[in-house]
Amino acid sequence: MDRLLIDFSQVYGQSKAQQTASVYSTYEARRKEREKEAPRLSFEDMLTDSLKKVNTLQLDAEKKVRDLAIGDVEDISEVVLASSRADTALRLVMEMRNKFLDAYQALSRITG
Repeated sequence: MDRLLIDFSQVYGQSKAQQTASVYSTYEARRKEREKEAPRLSFEDMLTDSLKKVNTLQLDAEKKVRDLAIGDVEDISEVVLASSRADTALRLVMEMRNKFLDAYQALSRITG
């Protein structure tokens, strides 16, 4: 949680309503600054980006396995590492899909 530091010398001597308005305006100004600093991505953008990365890992692993088959790879550990990364990423995506389906089915049972 972000800390909000307020200079109370500015609000001393004001009525409660004025103090509250001053504190709130300071908070709002700082919140807007933080929003400008860190642009927010939508869930859809993050999911699409993740799927693209998984696809890239899969294609890279496939290329390295193909290169291994034709003898263009000097270090087999590169192939094993690429395949392991692609497998782990795919398993993670499948688990996410399963969790989303479980959540959707649970919501369907609640509303249905």
